[in-house]
Amino acid sequence: MEQLIQLSTDYWPIAVGAVLVIVILQMIVKSLFRIVSVVVAIGVILVLVFEFSPEQVIDMGRSAVQTTQGALEKTVVPLLEKELKDAAITFHEDGSYVMKTKSIQITGKKGDSKATIQYGDNSWEADGSILGELFQDKLNKAESSLKTM
Repeated sequence: MEQLIQLSTDYWPIAVGAVLVIVILQMIVKSLFRIVSVVVAIGVILVLVFEFSPEQVIDMGRSAVQTTQGALEKTVVPLLEKELKDAAITFHEDGSYVMKTKSIQITGKKGDSKATIQYGDNSWEADGSILGELFQDKLNKAESSLKTM
């Protein structure tokens, strides 16, 4: 019994961390289960009550996803491209870069696909490939012009 007490006093941060990870994973799984159950319930109602075929319900879901993606490409991508057109890029000796525009700041490291995007007080990490070809082209041009200097 004394060994268990000694073990728990020595490794309490690990035990607390494990409990926190388990609680967080449980919350995530519950949320995903709720979302999936709502979607399945809507699908079942469409099939049983409104007599849609399962294929029609699946096609409705696909078209909703495509519509959302199309709206995103038509609104957000042009704004981002317009913003990146006048961006100033600064490279640091450690291989990191900072791309600043009027309202957006993108920070990343050369060779790493992850980038931190700051918009106002909000900050989040994203994959650099999501930012589009204009971002990559602007970054490559700035880097090549820096090397030629």
